[in-house]
Amino acid sequence: MQWYEEIMTAAGEAVDYVANVLDERGTLDGSARQVLTDFVVAMDGVAGYLSREEGTLIEKCRRYALNAGNSAEKALSAETSEDAKKFFFYEVRPLFLDLRYQLDLEYHILRHPEREEAYLEDTIAAFEAARKRPRHTDFKYRVSIIVPAYNKVEFSRCAIESLFRYTDFSRGDIELITINDGSSDETEAYFNSLPHEKKINLKYNVYNHLGWGIARHIAEGEYVVYFSNDAVATEHWLENLLAVHAAEKDVFWVVPTCNEGCISNAQGIPVDYKNTFEDMENMQAFAVRNNVSNPLLWEERALLMPFVSVVPNLFDVPEIRADYRYVMCDFEDDDFSVMLRRSGFRQILAKDTFVHHFGGMTLNEVRSKQGNYKSLVSMRPVFRAKWNVDPWESRGHLYFLDTFIKEFHGEDTPVRILAVESLFGEGVLSIRNHFRKLRRPVVIDAVVSDKRYLLDIKHMADSVLQIETWDSFEEQLSEHYDIIVIGTPLNDLNIPQIIPFFRSCYELLRTHGFIYASLRNYSSFGHMMENLPNNVPYLIQDDILPLEGRRIFPIQRLISALHDTFSIPAVRVAYAREVCHFSGRDSFIQMTEAILETKENERLYLHHLLQGDMLGICITSDTPLQT
Repeated sequence: MQWYEEIMTAAGEAVDYVANVLDERGTLDGSARQVLTDFVVAMDGVAGYLSREEGTLIEKCRRYALNAGNSAEKALSAETSEDAKKFFFYEVRPLFLDLRYQLDLEYHILRHPEREEAYLEDTIAAFEAARKRPRHTDFKYRVSIIVPAYNKVEFSRCAIESLFRYTDFSRGDIELITINDGSSDETEAYFNSLPHEKKINLKYNVYNHLGWGIARHIAEGEYVVYFSNDAVATEHWLENLLAVHAAEKDVFWVVPTCNEGCISNAQGIPVDYKNTFEDMENMQAFAVRNNVSNPLLWEERALLMPFVSVVPNLFDVPEIRADYRYVMCDFEDDDFSVMLRRSGFRQILAKDTFVHHFGGMTLNEVRSKQGNYKSLVSMRPVFRAKWNVDPWESRGHLYFLDTFIKEFHGEDTPVRILAVESLFGEGVLSIRNHFRKLRRPVVIDAVVSDKRYLLDIKHMADSVLQIETWDSFEEQLSEHYDIIVIGTPLNDLNIPQIIPFFRSCYELLRTHGFIYASLRNYSSFGHMMENLPNNVPYLIQDDILPLEGRRIFPIQRLISALHDTFSIPAVRVAYAREVCHFSGRDSFIQMTEAILETKENERLYLHHLLQGDMLGICITSDTPLQT
């Protein structure tokens, strides 16, 4: 038995006793007050013990214990019985229940690495069981809207005012829950001035997971909305997002689009207004034009950043929550998206719904250079250790695939796709989304040799073939394909010879089909600087060159070989820049030109090679294979 278990068991009995007294009598009588006073002492003792401990969740748990004790003191000193009940049921009890969960996670799982694999399998199984079961219908409300905030009261005020303006609370089927996470500004006073009932005010900032943790115990809506305090609601925002849940199966979260400069993961769209409080009326005019419900604009994604999301209320399943080991802001959403993919839940980006996002108002300081990229550097290894893959590299963003696929003119029905090593499945879903908009049926066959990603593609493809080696893989396939997409960069594909591999893929193409592949260009300025001594942490790079090395191709010779094999018109190459943390690119290119004595007709290619961190390669079947 762990040190805390006896204390927390007694404290749990105290919480149950006080809850029963408040339910039956409506007020704290003498015995209940004494029990709650003893609870405060117990929470102070837990916090004191934790102050001498070390561990992933220890500081978070310490603050939870302090908050639980503080909220109990608020209940004891409340001026009215109604206020005492609110403090107890909306703060004390939820804080205690979540504290108990986190202590169990810390001491029974995180401190026992040998238990983590089984724990992860059980969690995925719980997600999948929740997806498959009939949904509960006995909810008090249709929707619970949760707004957490830590300082930045001016943004919270804008968010809340927009919710009241563009959400129909008049029917009484929507509840609002605000969470003040230990703010030091006027956030608590502002939230307390609002007319809604459920208000959580914490004395000590606990940072992150509040919706998944504390609010789960008081949300009574059939659907739960997480609404960032730096978002701004718009006309028809809620009904449009709920329409997705009504029409589609197995959806977990639906996320609106927003202004493209204030979100990552290609979730935003271009806008014609400024990202300022003063220009919000122009934003609303933009949103009116955009927010017309249209199922053709619902995109299924492998990963979403849920600055605003609508999810089904599955809080009766303890496992359905964010992983608390992400004690800072980054990679928590990446992690949760893995859990959703592998359990068969779908993630929908609703581009028929626009909600403004000011963008990371409370997070930027720990993500930026000024903050030493602390959140990125600290949390990326957590993801890598848990899933044994990298969160950014595994997204497998396929540069220029959208351009190449728009030029596809094959007429066969259904369109048949072969997905090779799809990683997290972004490419597979982007193809489905494209042809969905065109109302064309698609069949996707997936081939996987890297077993780490087998569960990611399982629910996305129509069939999955697992192979041990890429030698003669084409002999195991009986179909021909319109599009063959190689989801992992060629640098990571475990094939013995590159040109014979492309020949094998080519033989599987239908007329007017194409092969797509990508390639990391380690000759680019950005990649060269990353691998020289510098002051930029390697953990903030888009891709990390492993200690074991990675396959590097001579770009010019590879392209020439592809031209010789498939003809020059059949091969198209596009270069993409990734985020670069180093200045001086133009000067470096000029210096390189001088050193190499580059001829005028070779300068454009050299510029592409030095600026392009990634290559997108398209090989079409419209020209005969060279012999």
